[in-house]
Amino acid sequence: MLFGFFKHQYVARRLKPDTNCGGYSAPGGHEDFLVTLNVQPLSSDELQALPEGERTVRRIKSIGETKFQPADEETGTEGDRLYYDGRWYECKSCQTWDHTILAHTEAEFAEMAPGSEGIGPPEVEVPK
Repeated sequence: MLFGFFKHQYVARRLKPDTNCGGYSAPGGHEDFLVTLNVQPLSSDELQALPEGERTVRRIKSIGETKFQPADEETGTEGDRLYYDGRWYECKSCQTWDHTILAHTEAEFAEMAPGSEGIGPPEVEVPK
């Protein structure tokens, strides 16, 4: 229930699970969809809290009502992606803040390398 005038529409991408085809694993594909968010860079305090090696990667955060799936290195699960300013970012964390009437979800994203698997141009256009 955040104020709508701070939000804009962006393209998000959710990867589908791999499928088993004749004993072989095949990519499950992906689904692009529009989300309405407030996107901004991390604050200097938030950047300072990151481990030193992770501070060189461009990071953003989003505030809105969409619950994103974060990446999980232990299980090998890839996170949802967000297309922002001509680049794809992968969700690293997502938390729901529902303790007030301004309940919202805050997610943190890290920029993906241009040659990463599963990134290409968005398949959905943001209305102007």
